[in-house]
Amino acid sequence: MHRAARAIALAAALPLPAAAGPAPLPEGWDYAAAMKPVAARFTGREGVVLHVGDSITYANPYSQWARFGRGKSPEDEAACRWMHAGKQDATDGWHLASVDRPGGRSETAASGMRADEAIATGKNGLPPLPALLKAHNPRMLVLMLGTNDVSAGRPVDAYRADMAKAVDLILANGTIPILSTIPPHPARGDLAMAYNKALRDLAREKRIPLIDYEREILARRPSDWNGTLLGKNDVHPTAGVEGVTPASEPTEENLGRSGYLLRGWLSVKKIAEVKARVLG
Repeated sequence: MHRAARAIALAAALPLPAAAGPAPLPEGWDYAAAMKPVAARFTGREGVVLHVGDSITYANPYSQWARFGRGKSPEDEAACRWMHAGKQDATDGWHLASVDRPGGRSETAASGMRADEAIATGKNGLPPLPALLKAHNPRMLVLMLGTNDVSAGRPVDAYRADMAKAVDLILANGTIPILSTIPPHPARGDLAMAYNKALRDLAREKRIPLIDYEREILARRPSDWNGTLLGKNDVHPTAGVEGVTPASEPTEENLGRSGYLLRGWLSVKKIAEVKARVLG
């Protein structure tokens, strides 16, 4: 066999590289340099990642992909082990976010909670953010608040000021904040969009990581998110839709069907990314 023909035959026999799977949208700014000094001040237990928010965080489906979802890459599996997913103890932030406590809340999230309540008083027995930071001293904290603020019609400037204060509290603790935009709002869409612009601007100014949940939803469902990735005329993401669950394999098709699968997958991916870029 000629040398060229032999090379072609050998190449044909090699397995094809796996197709790249879905990837989250990037922030558009570098956060690693700003977060490394924050990480250097950390004094807690490695891998503790809190998820603080309202019912969209407290809902059990949010944590399902991290805890027992299908289709994880080896890197996803390693990240979930690092963040103690599935241990169901005080080190497992997914458990803390989803465990039921009286009053419609968990250990780190509460139904109906606004940003101002999260800072000052907590909600339904949930301690406020400063107390959560003291109790758990997390390495990272995923923060999604704002849907209830939109529903209440709070001004954008007041909301942004509260979120900036929350970010400053998290940074002062030596914890890396990961902000998340909120989903589109079926009743007050323009206000939700303004909130999300304020969040992006805040994350860019502070050079902190961002999960852009709104853009991820609109990239997949630009005109029909209402009733697909969000419940019909509802502010909450969907769980099981047409056989797709929050624990399903995160194919591009599935990520466009279950709003909670999309959010849970995005959080795992971002936490893993921050770990790689900031902690090494």
